[in-house]
Amino acid sequence: MKKRLAAWMIALFVPLLAGFFLLFLQQSFTQTLEREQERAQMAEGLIYLQLKDVFDGLTYAQGVETARGYRSLYAAQGVELLFFYNDQPVGGAALPGEAYVDLFIGTRAALLDTQSEPERYAIADPLNKNWTLLTLRDVSDLYALRDKLRLTALWIVLGAAGITALLSYLLAAWFTAPVKRLTGAADAMRRGTFDPSLLPNPSKDEIGALSQTFKDMHAAVEERERHLAEEAQRRQRLLDALAHEMRTPLCALLGNARLLQNPAVDADTRHRLADEMARDIKRLSELDAQLLTLTELNHETVESTLVAVLPLLKETARRVGHQAQNVTLAVEGEAADLAGSRELLSLMADNLALNAVRASGPGRTVVLRSLPNGFAVEDQGIGMTAEQIRHAQEPFYKADPARTRRAGGVGLGLSLCGRIAALHHGTLEIASEPGQGTTVTFTTSLQPAADLATGLPVSFPQEVKPL
Repeated sequence: MKKRLAAWMIALFVPLLAGFFLLFLQQSFTQTLEREQERAQMAEGLIYLQLKDVFDGLTYAQGVETARGYRSLYAAQGVELLFFYNDQPVGGAALPGEAYVDLFIGTRAALLDTQSEPERYAIADPLNKNWTLLTLRDVSDLYALRDKLRLTALWIVLGAAGITALLSYLLAAWFTAPVKRLTGAADAMRRGTFDPSLLPNPSKDEIGALSQTFKDMHAAVEERERHLAEEAQRRQRLLDALAHEMRTPLCALLGNARLLQNPAVDADTRHRLADEMARDIKRLSELDAQLLTLTELNHETVESTLVAVLPLLKETARRVGHQAQNVTLAVEGEAADLAGSRELLSLMADNLALNAVRASGPGRTVVLRSLPNGFAVEDQGIGMTAEQIRHAQEPFYKADPARTRRAGGVGLGLSLCGRIAALHHGTLEIASEPGQGTTVTFTTSLQPAADLATGLPVSFPQEVKPL
């Protein structure tokens, strides 16, 4: 028992200690690397401001001579400069590797190259339409320091492991009795028959803390089981709702198809039945498309680009306006940019605008408002109660099923919007009162970045190779 206890303590504490040291070293290295990147950006920004006017109006031959001069000048200061004319190296310059070709995108871009020797941090910055400046900073000393610190941490962990082994053996005898009870409690937890009375008597030492940990673990397991049960219930409700949503159009299609088989049905009735079948097929197609989109969003990650909110809302107003009957769509707010997927944000805006139009009566106005960190859709429609708001983002939930069915909705729009907001690290807030209209606001913390030295936008997103 003593040996086993000592082994368990070593297995518990040594990995924790090693993990702590590695995490600390990684955090320190990451912060140091970020500071080095900031210094490199500031230095490159100053060089860029100095050279931008110099290369304006130069011929190719003049530019080559000027590039050689500045390369020599800054090489003496420990800064490597490469100059490119129409993305072709000049003055003896050569790209360190193929990955650097991706930097020539027509705007400022950065690359952390950890795949070659030595490691470099590169910034490409167009001086004008012909000339591009590439600044290289050697950061291999940072990686060498990291390797040395890791070796030091390894020796520290090995020494701590020896001390832990000795202390574990000395304390094993004192721990034996309560540990037996803890072992029994653990076995009971494995069988699902855990009871707090199986634990050692309460105390303020480590055994007491471990006993409390067992209680907390048991509570966490029960909470996890509760969440799994709730998730199973939600899935079942989704399946039930899906079956219900499909049953009505399928039954209608079956009935109309049998009527069409009747030779006694006149031409007008056949035309009407065909129209009804087309509407039911369209409803099933829309249901399938939205379910597929909702399923794909559960596994999708956002590829961020710079999205202008105001033009996006104007496009939504034009698209949805064709479907609005006597409802005016207005776009307000100031110009703002977000970092995200334009396709997904447009899909969210369309769904919110369609919901607002469906909830509004003739003569009403739906406002699409641009915000500094998102956008909002306001209507003057029927509104919702607090209970309806609480369930609004559940799949197939409909505050007014009759109105939603007449308007052609399937109850998945807000579910899609909520998932899109989550993918953009944002929130979807609903404010509404019955008869007073509804305001749905999307906000996100994702904003485009700018260079600290020059204030010019950095290529978005900044490409940095993984460590």
